[in-house]
Amino acid sequence: MRNETDQENRKRTERTAAILLAAGLGERMQPLSSIYPKPLLPILGVPLFRIICEKLLRAGATEIHCNLFHLASRIEEFSATERWPLVFHHEGELLGTGGGIGNMARDLSGFDLILLHNGDILAGIDYRPAISLHRARGALITMTVIPSDRHEDAIFGDERGTTAPRMQQPHHLPPAAVTITGTGEVTHIGGTPKRHGRDAKSYGYTGMAILSPEVLRFFPESKRIGLVEVLLEIIENQPGAVIAYNAMNSGTGILWGEVGSPAGYLDIHRMILIDKAHFDPLIEPPPLSIHIGAGASVDPSAWWKGFLEIGPRAVIEKNTTLENCIILEGTTVREGLSYRKSVLFPNGVIQGE
Repeated sequence: MRNETDQENRKRTERTAAILLAAGLGERMQPLSSIYPKPLLPILGVPLFRIICEKLLRAGATEIHCNLFHLASRIEEFSATERWPLVFHHEGELLGTGGGIGNMARDLSGFDLILLHNGDILAGIDYRPAISLHRARGALITMTVIPSDRHEDAIFGDERGTTAPRMQQPHHLPPAAVTITGTGEVTHIGGTPKRHGRDAKSYGYTGMAILSPEVLRFFPESKRIGLVEVLLEIIENQPGAVIAYNAMNSGTGILWGEVGSPAGYLDIHRMILIDKAHFDPLIEPPPLSIHIGAGASVDPSAWWKGFLEIGPRAVIEKNTTLENCIILEGTTVREGLSYRKSVLFPNGVIQGE
């Protein structure tokens, strides 16, 4: 009983920070990303940045440290009216994911635990199981991963010792770039997987991780470097310090998506509007596979199929045909036009893969 009480006291006094990586250029989303930074892209009208910030706060973060570069003022303006405990770190030049963390390291060193979340990821994945595993193993970094094969059944790191039922699964999955042993140790990232035993498998990184402050010494300050490069150095110098938590263990299947590509952005909406996936309390799937924002106008002769997201103040003119599309705020779809697997925005359109 005393050990349980000590553990609860430690959790109450533990200071938790969060890192929100939001500096990316969004090259795969051009030309949309020239006016929309990826973290501000809406999911059923709710900006992704809001969803992530609220999620990090629910997970226990008392400060959210966010790096900015591309369209930084747009994100700052959006956040100005909120009461989030945000600390922005401006980058004069793009430092990469590893360099971005290194640029924040001094401000993060006083915390006991650090949550990491990419700014272009929507994930209905609870941080708590990964945090528990991170503490139990004394890891420097715990990467949250998911199977990259939609038929993958392997489960590891599940404290319950049970196999999670297969439920929601995205069509658009992260690449199988993280090689993991049967005990959950990360042995390689990217390139040709290095097998360590017959039970080693490769998984996809979700863009979510848990960091111990001791790991910050591996992240250089004011140097452009990727997160993978830093992780490979840690794996080389301290084997077993980087581990993985498989989010399939949560029992909800795979609730994951990314807005960094048109296909990924569309797939998130397919999961919510058709599969009725519950990613986050801020996004409630509507009864039908169509969602219409406030002030939008849809002509009765317009025809749609599959799923359709219509943003606020959008206008859908007569005799239009839309299938599996996202219509962003203020967009007009002109009379008689037809689109399929597309993201439409004022004066532009990008096609899904």
